[in-house]
Formats: sequence, C-alpha cells, structure tokens
Amino acid sequence: MMSKKVSVIIPAYNEEDYLALALESAESQTMDHEDLEVIVVNNASTDDTARVYHSFFKNNSIQNFLFEEPLLGPGRAKNMGAYHASGEVLLFLDADSRMDPKLAQEVYDCYSRGYLMGIVRIKADSEEGAANFYFDFIHWGKRLVNITANMGYCQRDLFVELGGFGTELKHAEDLEFFTRVKKTLKRMGMPWCIIEDTPISTSSRRMDRLPMKLGYPLTFLEWAFGGFLGFGRKKYVPYR
Repeated sequence: MMSKKVSVIIPAYNEEDYLALALESAESQTMDHEDLEVIVVNNASTDDTARVYHSFFKNNSIQNFLFEEPLLGPGRAKNMGAYHASGEVLLFLDADSRMDPKLAQEVYDCYSRGYLMGIVRIKADSEEGAANFYFDFIHWGKRLVNITANMGYCQRDLFVELGGFGTELKHAEDLEFFTRVKKTLKRMGMPWCIIEDTPISTSSRRMDRLPMKLGYPLTFLEWAFGGFLGFGRKKYVPYR
C-alpha cells in the first residue's frame, strides 16, 4: 500500500564527494516531509558513500532508507530503490545532482494533473560557461525532438507494469526506459511533460575530465551514437 506521495530514488556508486549535496536538496524540499521519502541505493561502492548517508541522516525529519545493491549497474540500482519505494510517484535523482527546493511538489502537482511521467530540466551545477552551454544545448535538443532522457519521474504502478530500467545497460538506461514509458502513454492517449521551472542542477565532472574542454564534444558523441542511435552501446555481461 502506498504511504507517501513522492519517493526520491538516488543510486550511488562511489559518490562520497557528492552524495551529501543530493541529500541536502532532498532535505530542503518545500513539500511536506510527511509526504516524502528518500531512498539511497549503494551500488557496490568501494568508498565511504554509505558513511556519508549515515552521517547525514543522524538527526533528520525526512523518512529515509539505504539499500545495498552488490551488482554494478545504474538500472539495477534504480530498480531496487523503486522496488522498496512506498510513494505514488518515483523521482530519480543522480547522486551528483541537486533538486530545486520546489521540485518534489511540482512533480506531484504534474502527476495530479494527469501527467504520469515527466522529464526534469537539467542545468549545470557550475558557473563555467562551457558547462552551462552544454546542458542548455542538450535541453534545447530534447525539446526539439521530444527526447525523454536523463532524470525524471514516473508513476510507480506504471514503472512496475513496464518492468523498470534495463539492468543490462551501462549507458543511457534512462533514455531506454523513459522512451518505453512515452510510447506506452501515447498508446493510452495520455500526455507526458517537461518540468522547466524547478530544475535539477548536476555536476559537469564527467565532461571536465579531459583538457581543452574535449570532454564535452566526446560526451555528446557518446550519447548521440551510443545512446540515441545504439552504436556500440555498452552492456553488462549477463550473470548467473
């Protein structure tokens, strides 16, 4: 039985340097904390990710849980969080990202208006010009061709019905899942939405890993060819 309105699900693999910021953004939500829960899934981390979680939630009013997923995979970690969630709506947040304080309430308001799935605008958590241009460009592209990717929300019942994220994917598991949801909603004659005014701010660390800003075009190409077009898409080897 559902007991919360929104469950914030945070998969975390070696995120000791960023997780506290994500948790702080959950703590700062304007939504009544009685209607909100936070679920962190520690995905085979070898650093102090779990310690950061326990330190943060020593004295905290928001309901929270930590689960361990020993098998690597972002889809696997998100699915575990969703399985244990009690919210009507699942909101997926990367561990190196921060939510606008009004996001959880905006998500539930959109859901209440009949949008069973929505994608949240992603902004750079940085003043760096290249990072801001990159994320603005990606957002413009997603709007232009109705791409459903990155962080968003989904009704829990619909998530379960569709089987959740693909556990074999290393890359673009969000694109694959939210595209399935979009197609399902289209067949049902139901809309989906893009949340613009209460964005998620995310780290640009992956793009900043190479000199001369090379990480930005290389990351774009990886997503364009690997994620959207499916060329050389990385998969985990099936386990027994």
